[in-house]
Amino acid sequence: MIHPTRIPCRWFLLFVLPLLLTGCPEKVGPTPDPPKPDTQTLSISLFSPFSQVGDGNWTGEIPAEGLSSTILVSSSADWTASSSVSWCTVSPASGNSKTTQISLTIGMNDSENSRSGEIVVRSGSLSASVKLTQKKLEPISVSPTEVEMDAAGGSFKVTVTCPIGYKLSSMPDWVTEVGKASNKVHSFKVGPNPEYEVRSGVLVFCDDKSVCVPVAVRQKAREGTPATVDWTKEFYRRSLYMDFTGTWCGFCPRMARALSRLESTYPDKIVGVEIHDSGSALHFQGCASLQNLYSIHSFPKGIIDCRKFVNNGGNVESTFKGIEEAYLESASKIKAVSAIGWTSSLSGNDLSLAIDLFLKKAGDYKVTVVVMESGLVTSQSDYDNETNQHLTSYLHHDAARIAVTDIQGSPFSVSSDQTVKSFFYTVSIPQSYKKENLKVLVYVHRAYSSTVKKINDSDFDGYYVDNCAAAPVGATVLPALVGGAGGSNEDFSNGTPINW
Repeated sequence: MIHPTRIPCRWFLLFVLPLLLTGCPEKVGPTPDPPKPDTQTLSISLFSPFSQVGDGNWTGEIPAEGLSSTILVSSSADWTASSSVSWCTVSPASGNSKTTQISLTIGMNDSENSRSGEIVVRSGSLSASVKLTQKKLEPISVSPTEVEMDAAGGSFKVTVTCPIGYKLSSMPDWVTEVGKASNKVHSFKVGPNPEYEVRSGVLVFCDDKSVCVPVAVRQKAREGTPATVDWTKEFYRRSLYMDFTGTWCGFCPRMARALSRLESTYPDKIVGVEIHDSGSALHFQGCASLQNLYSIHSFPKGIIDCRKFVNNGGNVESTFKGIEEAYLESASKIKAVSAIGWTSSLSGNDLSLAIDLFLKKAGDYKVTVVVMESGLVTSQSDYDNETNQHLTSYLHHDAARIAVTDIQGSPFSVSSDQTVKSFFYTVSIPQSYKKENLKVLVYVHRAYSSTVKKINDSDFDGYYVDNCAAAPVGATVLPALVGGAGGSNEDFSNGTPINW
């Protein structure tokens, strides 16, 4: 009998061994899904003038002249690009999954109508498009189409509207282009009209297709009556007196008072001009050049007709005598061979001058043009004033302010007798100058030569002043003849001064 708690060893092994050989039963779970393919993507991006529409496509309005741009492509697979029209090309036409740039080129639309096309980028079953609309080529146009200028000249602008390249094909020789802005605005300048007749011309702009448009430019005639002279008559002559002075110079008012007395004694026979040095409150830029030319080292100093010095005397009377002597010598020895006429006009701050010189004799000459100002009140040293040698409200007249030409004169020559030479100038007047107090001074230098001898050995070599005239800005000056004949605007037979 077997004990219930004891199992024979052989029987235990027979029970356990099958379990050890077969192991635990495998746990059974759900069957996994097969792997899914990657999600496909495609997108494009463009720059101005293109804009995106809601479905990822793009649209763009292209100017008539065409453009070059770029399409950015982002795709998860290979892609292709195509254009529906020949005037729009894309390159490259295909690419891979990496972000790629496509060069987009749209040609000029030179047809009479607008046009449209489409670019399509495809990748697998996906696509993106660019809808194109290109404007038609508008003709070149200008604004304004007509320009009218004053006789004094000035500046004007022309705006060109042109979708393609263009150029200024032609313009009158009296019109100058002075600049072109990036917005196709051209700036032009016109000088004074030297003629007593209206002058007109045309600016012509042409585009790259040889379509041209005109801009008519018209300039008013020079003011006044055409100046003429009777060459058989004697030219009226004035002497020029340069007074080298300065507001620091205590003896300089003496010279000024002597000159004023001389001008009263010989009305309209002398034109005086103050030349202020660098230390003066009324410094004239040309003073140093004249001091160097005439070797002037002390003030005050006068020089008449650029040929004879006048020194400061012990008082006004002796100084007057010195100026008078020098003037009378010029008046008796120099017979004018030049007459002077001009027109002047002020537009804003721009002073325009058209000057005619009538020259009886061939030879070498120079012309000098200066703007003078009167009514200038400054402090002034005055040693002749015993009670107040430092005046605070001294009044200056005819002070040189602007040298329109080289202050030593602009040279020219004439090869034959009875010649008329014309000169044209434009100068900017500072805003601080009182325009109602301005005068124009013009003087003509004549060269010494084998036939034109120096009056005295002490006269300067080179040139002397043959004639001069001064008049307010805006006045018309006609060439003056003795007796007022032959087109003169003055009668000097009785010595009456000009009353402008």
